[in-house]
This record gives sequence, structure tokens and C-alpha cells, in this order.
Amino acid sequence: RLSPHPGPAEGSSRVSILVARPASRAASLAMGYIFRPGLHACNPGGSLVFLDVAGDRYFALGETATNACLRLIDDPANAPGDSTIVDDLLARDIIRRVEDDIRPALCPPTLRVVSCARDLPPGRARPGAVAAALGRSFWAIVELKTGSLDGALASVMRAKRSVPCSITPIAELAVFAGVFAQADRTITALDRCLQRSIALARTMIAAGVAPDLILGVKLRPFEAHCWVQHGNVLVSDDPGTIAPFTPILAV
Repeated sequence: RLSPHPGPAEGSSRVSILVARPASRAASLAMGYIFRPGLHACNPGGSLVFLDVAGDRYFALGETATNACLRLIDDPANAPGDSTIVDDLLARDIIRRVEDDIRPALCPPTLRVVSCARDLPPGRARPGAVAAALGRSFWAIVELKTGSLDGALASVMRAKRSVPCSITPIAELAVFAGVFAQADRTITALDRCLQRSIALARTMIAAGVAPDLILGVKLRPFEAHCWVQHGNVLVSDDPGTIAPFTPILAV
């Protein structure tokens, strides 16, 4: 079970290493390539890390495969000697050939955080807001235990499509931050950044605010974290908490 964690105390998360195996035939570099649908990647510092959403797991490539994959992302024409490794990545269904002249793409950078909703006074929430936040938090915990990460993220994405992409003032975002800070007194956020972020994102969507639900990773040691932004405003965390993490998926 995928369980992104926010702090150094959760540094025991492990990331498996994939080492390229010799292949029996050379892969053609004449066509385009994409990462398998549902597979997301980032480069948090010299080693490609992947999030397999359907498989609910993270994994990394070994050094040789990482370098070959980075050359493939840059330009397949620059990787004439990587055909054996590319063939192995195809066999593992990490990349797929396509007829279009395109390349695999890493997760694009998210908007740089310039302000934090938690720095403002929380403002006045509507009656029952904390209870609703707790309900959504408990539901997210159950959903991820009995269902799948893929299904949870897909439901957030579907709900988000119905919300206009408008900018919400930071004072209103501070209300959401304050509500979940109060909810944290009842249900700890420790080890629950994914569930908490999903619940916060759904709370914002229900109020007509479009959130950005972001999953990120770091290396040495490997850790994963999930947080919520609205544009360049951080809603769920303090900036120092998310600073070490490179986004791997934004919903």
C-alpha cells in the first residue's frame, strides 16, 4: 500500500530498484515513446523515480537505465547506443512505442509557492465545517484501505472538472487550512498526508474552489509526501515541509 509520509520520522519508506536486463533484440528508436499510461515519473536528483498509480507503488531505475531513459526523454536521436536498454524498458512496460514523434515526459514543475494559507488567521468557518472535514478524512482512510489510489485520485479529478478555474483569495483559503488544523486535533495527520490531502481537496471542491493535489518524492532517504495548493498558495502544509520534495503527480 502506497503511504506517502511528510517528515523525517517516516524515512523508512523503501524504493525498489529496477536494473536493466540484457534483451534479445535491439529496440528501434525511429518511433516515438511515452511512459505507460498511469505511470508518472520525476527526477528528484540523478535517479528517475516512478509512481505506478494502478499498482499503488513507487520504484526507481538503476543508474544505467536512468541515464538511457533521460537521453530518450531529451531526444531519442541522442541515444543510438541505448537500444538494448530501451528494449528492456519496453519489455517491462515502463515505456511504450507510439507512431507519433513524441518523447516520454516527466512531471512538469508545479507553481512555485509564494504564500501559505496557514500563515493567516483562520477566519470564521461555517457551522459543522470541522465535523465535515473529519468525515471526509475518515472516508479517505477507508477508501484507500478498501479501494485503490487510482480510484481515489480519479474521483478527485472528476469532481475538480466541475469547478471553475478561478483564483480564490488567500483569506478564504486560510479558512480551509484552519478547519483542517482543528480536525488534526482529533485525527493525527502523522502518516496520513495522502488521506488528509484528499479530504482537504474534496472540501475545497465542495466549496467551489479548485485545488491542486500534488504528490512528491525525495531521495536519500526515500520519502513521499502529498499536499494541496491553490495556484501558488500552499493550503495544507508549511513551505518547509514540502521544500525537499519533487512533484511526481499533480491532480
